[in-house]
Amino acid sequence: MGIHKWHALTQSKRVALVQFDSGGDDERVSANRIPSIVENCLPPQFKGGIVSIHHRSVMIALLSLCLAAPGQLAAQSHQDSGPGMNQTESAVPGLHDFDFLVGQWQAHHRKLKHRLANSHEWTEFEGTLFNQPLMGSYSNVDDTVLNVPGVPYRGVALRSFDPKAQQWSIWWLDSRTPSDPLDPPMIGSFHNGVGTFYGDDTVNGKRVRARFIWSNITPTSGHWEQADSPDEGKTWETNWVQDITRVQ
Repeated sequence: MGIHKWHALTQSKRVALVQFDSGGDDERVSANRIPSIVENCLPPQFKGGIVSIHHRSVMIALLSLCLAAPGQLAAQSHQDSGPGMNQTESAVPGLHDFDFLVGQWQAHHRKLKHRLANSHEWTEFEGTLFNQPLMGSYSNVDDTVLNVPGVPYRGVALRSFDPKAQQWSIWWLDSRTPSDPLDPPMIGSFHNGVGTFYGDDTVNGKRVRARFIWSNITPTSGHWEQADSPDEGKTWETNWVQDITRVQ
């Protein structure tokens, strides 16, 4: 999508910064976080373009538009990733790894109550996930509802693709911690139908390695899990499992 199209979209909809309300929780993407996130979402030909030409308010509107106007933006993204996309972009290895996730999903979650504490007590709950592609598939975003018993909340997974490294970066925005800085992204790629992503996290005040795995992917289902390692990857404890079923 060209810059002028983005400008037209932002002018056609006056979009406020995304706000999530669930169980009394609000999630706002703070303004000082937006420029780096938006620039990382841009395909190579746009980097340094929108970021340098537009002001921070426009960049906030871009991310807000991604989440607040899913129908319009998803349609435009599909158009850009279809016949209008040039052959070079459509052939970039890894660019379409997350195309399977586009759409609406029902999710069943199992989450360990206490991480890295030798706990075997799990909480099960339902949720939903809505994913849409952005920037001609160079990025995509999930709007996730997690119906944890008594404390429901929402979250956003924002992904961007680096065509040079052929890797994805993933950020998580959590409605329970609206003022916290973003964690470093999870980074990885897909091989033989399995996506593996690594990053750093903090558990009980201690730095640990974290891992996401996407597997068992079909047109109507998929499996995701999260694990922590206290010993730099020698051993892993799975603490969150999500199985998704396509709704639309």
